Amino acid sequence: MKPNEIYAELNHLLLEPGVQELYQTVEAAFKAQDAIAHNWEHVRRDIVNSVEIGLQEGADMGIVIPAIILHDIGYVTHPHEPEQHPINGSRECCRFLDAWTPEQRTLISSCILKHKGKFPGFEHSEPETLEEKVVCDADQVDKFGWIGFIQVVKVFVEHGTKGHDLYKTFPGMAGALTRRKSIMLYTETGKHLAAKRREPDFMDISEKLTRELYLYEEWKEPF
Repeated sequence: MKPNEIYAELNHLLLEPGVQELYQTVEAAFKAQDAIAHNWEHVRRDIVNSVEIGLQEGADMGIVIPAIILHDIGYVTHPHEPEQHPINGSRECCRFLDAWTPEQRTLISSCILKHKGKFPGFEHSEPETLEEKVVCDADQVDKFGWIGFIQVVKVFVEHGTKGHDLYKTFPGMAGALTRRKSIMLYTETGKHLAAKRREPDFMDISEKLTRELYLYEEWKEPF
């Protein structure tokens, strides 16, 4: 899809009953928190991805759009539990969904719960329905290319400043770059979008970073 086609479809979807209010409410919540990586800028990119993937895959956008708007809400409701954000988000999302039916809320909640797919550390919740796969891929595509590389850096700053020690180290970042190669995508459109983002080579960066760190990591203090 061309950018103007995506924008036209997205703007139409955002004018659906309840969606505009949801969008603006969640936007305000993210901007009030002002996170470094898992912020409204990231959510907005994922929303755009979800339209391109969802429409080409034939998904129910009435489920995909509210789910992708809310997919990282767990970072807002429980900012000090980043690893649990899919679980926390799936539990907290319904309070934003008064305009949706109980059945729709269940489907949206499930999309949020499973939006990490088989990403390392979240292997317990793979997407099953088409809508779950679209939401997952929309989020995962943001991890590829130069956007994905800079997002890794921003995630390490974000989590490191919250006291997560692994995110304060270069070896931790090298490992995170390597894990990007194990990302699972579930739709053909998602795979195509990710394949277009061939640069940078995360494995190459990780290997070179590890080699440079060798001098410093191998030194042991004599006391």
